[in-house]
Amino acid sequence: MFFFSRSKNPPWLDRTRDFCLARNITIVGWGPHALVVEAKSPEHAAEIATQLADLGFQAVPDPDDAYAGILTLSHSVLPNPGLEAK
Repeated sequence: MFFFSRSKNPPWLDRTRDFCLARNITIVGWGPHALVVEAKSPEHAAEIATQLADLGFQAVPDPDDAYAGILTLSHSVLPNPGLEAK
């Protein structure tokens, strides 16, 4: 019988943490296919979205994110060609 474990991190998380740490991007939350980062302005959110696109993330439009100073990104399930896990 299979049980879903919430304690297991998504396979992309470690690489994404390293990437964000090197670029001073603060991760405030994550889920199986989503990442939430701190973004104090729309310009900062756009910059972060561009940087994380190379790791397979896309910004999820949410007007409440800008008010809260965060950015929600969705992680594509399909691997990004040319970007092997390191």
